[in-house]
Amino acid sequence: MEYFDVMPELVETELTKRGVSADKLMYCVKADLDAEGCYIDVYITFTPETLSVISGYEEYGKRKRKEKRPALMTFKTSGYEEFQLDDIKSVYVDRYANAARLMLVPAQGEEFPIARFSLGFSDKFEKFCERVNKTIKGEPIDDSLLEGKHTHCPICGEPYPDPNRPVCPNCVDRRSTFRRLLKLFGEFKGSVALILLTILLCNLTAVLTPVFGSKMLYDDILNEKGKHYGQLALMIGIVISVDLVSLIMRIVSGLITSRVVPKVAHRLRTNIFSSMQRLSLEFFTSKQTGSLMSRVDRDSMNVYWFFTDIVPYGLTNIVKLLGITVIMLTLSPVLSIGLILSIAFIEIVQSRFYRSQRKLYRRFDVATRSANSVLSDAMNGQRVVKAFANESLETKRYTAKNSTAFAINSTINSRIAGTIPVIWTFYRILSKLFFYIGAVLVIRGHLLFGSLTTLISYTEMAYEPINFFTWIGDRWARCMDAASRMFEITDALPSVKEADEPVRMERMNGSIELKNVSFEYEAGHPIIKDVSLKVEAGQMYGIVGKTGAGKSTIINLIARLYDVTGGEILIDGVNVRSIAFEDLRRCIGIVSQETYLFIGSIADNIRYSDPKVSMEEVIEAAKAANAHDFIMKLPDGYDTKVGEGGVLLSGGEKQRISIARAIIQRPDILILDEATASMDTRTERRIQASIDKLKAGRTIISIAHRLSTLRDADMLCVIENGELKETGTHDQLIAKKGKYFDLYKMQFEALQFINE
Repeated sequence: MEYFDVMPELVETELTKRGVSADKLMYCVKADLDAEGCYIDVYITFTPETLSVISGYEEYGKRKRKEKRPALMTFKTSGYEEFQLDDIKSVYVDRYANAARLMLVPAQGEEFPIARFSLGFSDKFEKFCERVNKTIKGEPIDDSLLEGKHTHCPICGEPYPDPNRPVCPNCVDRRSTFRRLLKLFGEFKGSVALILLTILLCNLTAVLTPVFGSKMLYDDILNEKGKHYGQLALMIGIVISVDLVSLIMRIVSGLITSRVVPKVAHRLRTNIFSSMQRLSLEFFTSKQTGSLMSRVDRDSMNVYWFFTDIVPYGLTNIVKLLGITVIMLTLSPVLSIGLILSIAFIEIVQSRFYRSQRKLYRRFDVATRSANSVLSDAMNGQRVVKAFANESLETKRYTAKNSTAFAINSTINSRIAGTIPVIWTFYRILSKLFFYIGAVLVIRGHLLFGSLTTLISYTEMAYEPINFFTWIGDRWARCMDAASRMFEITDALPSVKEADEPVRMERMNGSIELKNVSFEYEAGHPIIKDVSLKVEAGQMYGIVGKTGAGKSTIINLIARLYDVTGGEILIDGVNVRSIAFEDLRRCIGIVSQETYLFIGSIADNIRYSDPKVSMEEVIEAAKAANAHDFIMKLPDGYDTKVGEGGVLLSGGEKQRISIARAIIQRPDILILDEATASMDTRTERRIQASIDKLKAGRTIISIAHRLSTLRDADMLCVIENGELKETGTHDQLIAKKGKYFDLYKMQFEALQFINE
């Protein structure tokens, strides 16, 4: 499997020498430390009969451009161990602060480590252990559940700078990224060709100007044979005509560029946003809002300015430099070669300087995004900030992040201020030296004065292109990094994927079954452990348990916001992984304890699941959710605008609107995740009465801390530490005097204490 390490042929050969059948090898992982903690290359693999551990030292050749990774040249074996699977009880990962061990538990005797590895590889080793243990038990291995976070670059092996962004800046193929950007201009081929033509004409006229303005003036007109007035007028006419043509070409090029490039930038932003929408919930929970916003906004602007400023001026300066070089060589080859070598020297020195700056620019970009994330975090959480009077703390947080960005930026600017003037002063000294040499050639009659002044004009004209190409590398790197971040999103595949041929379900009966379901957000840290339960169609099923027990995770798995890592979930006998997303989202409604309202009117928020419903249906849903009365008391009723997240409403009011939104959806399965947590007792009773009316023909799964709200549920289950502890009706569970009884008794005593 691609997720695991690929065993090199040299290592496979060494295993074959030791009697291991290469055809039977199943999975392989590579550790960077042996059992004693010494740095060495360790490969662990297994067949249905044996577990093999081979260690040694690898030597790689130089990676070629098109190779994914460099070729392994030699593998010097230093150790080999083999264990029969029949003699192994299990293997597991033992984590420490910065490293982990692969532990082997024998059927008899004490457990012991067989390899150590960096903590970043834990996910891979957890999956490896799972497959070894299933093989030992004779259980089938489901590779469709083979998902995990890649923390190291598969090409160079270095850890990713951002654990949530699996992109290695050292291995990004900027050429292919640039080619992909150019393809965005495919439908504008005619406009691009016209831009290139105008740039070519514009720069040819610019390059020819010194020939007419200097060489013609001094060598052909201001000499003894020149017809001063007639030729002077002709020269002025030519120069003016050249300038006018150049001006027209610049205007045409600018107009076309300003029309085409914004369209491409607009398309980029739209593609990024639409690509984000198809990604799974896990993508958003692992990233900060400010970082995602910068990808849509700042990264697309980097690409925009690159194609608006860098590409046109790049083409301009290429044409200009080629024209300058050709004309200079025709005027004075010897002097021109000296000037060109000086220019090349300056270019090499300055480009090396900017290359050394790129790491600083990359660090500055990371620091800026980090500061923006803190800023976004503080702005979105202003209620909490004000409630805890933590304005000064947030200011310190932002100041710390901003100070880091400031320090890096200061270093960048200081290096530029101390280096670039020196380079250009040296260049000007060289140009003055060549002017002196040219003057000597004029005095001796080897060069005309007009040719000398033209050469000097071209030397001055070369300043801009040279300067441009010295810092273009940095802009290029920034643009390609921005483009790679954007393409990372557009190319990203959702962790929760729709089946190739999904099962369509127009409506659902609502029967739900969990079979040996396990789930973990991070490998080795299970949240749900082998849970099996069944919800009959039309039932009200209650899930109770302490905070953090895994109740909300179960309903997220039922709605397939996440995929199980073990077992399966069936709705009407069909695996949820096979059901079409459209049908799954339409038939399952969720009212979460974390209510979010979008910017807009209350009516728009209620009809969010179906924007086409009539106002009468909106009002009916609001009445069913006990929201109509408070809505009518607002200044504009249902047309009242609510801010981001519904900041004008209380928590209970927002939850009632959320319930109305779910009612409009008319789901076959309604999930209530602490839906009445922010309501007073009277409102909660009214909502419960409304929910009772919704029971007919609908399956309801309800999570609640207040057990009184679930008293009339058809069936209850108790979840503790991700495990199913009890199931039954309220009366049955009370009679058992188990976990549910303890929770009920605790709440009953608390209510008695309050009443006293």
